[in-house]
Amino acid sequence: MKLKNILVYTFAVGCVVLLVKNASDAILYAQNAINICLEMIVPSLFPFFICSGILIYSGFCELLAKAFQFCMYPLFRVSPAGSSAFILGIVSGYPLGAVTAGELYENSYLSKVEAERLLAFCNNSGPLFILGSVGIAIYANIRCGIALYIAHILAALTVGILFRFYGRGKHSSPPTRMTTPSRSVGEVFDIALQNAIRNILTVCGAVLFFSVIGRLVLDLIPVKGGVEAFMSGLLEFVTGTIKISTLSASTAQKLILTAIVVGFAGISVHAQVMAVIAKYRLSLVPYIVGKAIHGLLSGLYMLIYLRLFPITSAVFEPSMSRGFAAVSAFETVTAATVVCLCVAIALGLYVRECKKGH
Repeated sequence: MKLKNILVYTFAVGCVVLLVKNASDAILYAQNAINICLEMIVPSLFPFFICSGILIYSGFCELLAKAFQFCMYPLFRVSPAGSSAFILGIVSGYPLGAVTAGELYENSYLSKVEAERLLAFCNNSGPLFILGSVGIAIYANIRCGIALYIAHILAALTVGILFRFYGRGKHSSPPTRMTTPSRSVGEVFDIALQNAIRNILTVCGAVLFFSVIGRLVLDLIPVKGGVEAFMSGLLEFVTGTIKISTLSASTAQKLILTAIVVGFAGISVHAQVMAVIAKYRLSLVPYIVGKAIHGLLSGLYMLIYLRLFPITSAVFEPSMSRGFAAVSAFETVTAATVVCLCVAIALGLYVRECKKGH
């Protein structure tokens, strides 16, 4: 018997035992998970799933491919078509980036190795969650959200650059190859809607299952405080983020832990990705390794950010509005400078690739 089968059987039997022994708790945790799906996941993700499908099947990704041709291949060694997965991933949040990458591969816009490279850095948390849910709702300070989002995106870009070396000896599709079959508006919407329904059911099912199992497992482990909050985040990052915010630690420490948890995304999100990517038969090793590196880099960038722009209070006070505006402007300029630096690196790599081609 293969080791993989033994692990799967052991995990399944263990889950059944947990559910049977703790039936009442399991039902309560399942109800909480369903509420999360109905109140947060479906409203925030389902419209984006439809929009993603429309962009892909209508041919709009061709325009994005042309617009980002100058940086996607030189910087990440991914066909420019992959820019749609990265953009949708950082705009809409988990797991849309991975869903879009899989659909691009299915439609032959990416080679297999390019899709695996893209998976390593395109599946990210969106501004709606980081700025709104974390920055405003949890920490009551938009500066916290801004800092977390900057660290999150910089970490994603860094992971993408690192994974440009993944599978270098394997085939990569030409950087400009992309064609879209002609479809009517009705056909495009029908395909996008069917895919969106299937994907949102998959996502909610994964959230429900791993939220229940994760909380039952944590109930068995005698850990409290920061360790419990961090482990909760590794299992399900939304629950973990809320727990981390309630710790009796400094704002800087909580933000660094939050950055790591949101960057790693949690096993629940990884299960969602595994579910929606399974049919494409892509290796998930680059994805898992990429998210682990993403979490660590997010924490590192958050630490550096807080050294440059300390956040000592978790509560936004109206009297601080003028100073806050000035600091935000400075932060925005700094972030723009970093983005420009990334573009300059991309251009340098592009020139080098062109010289090699000649």
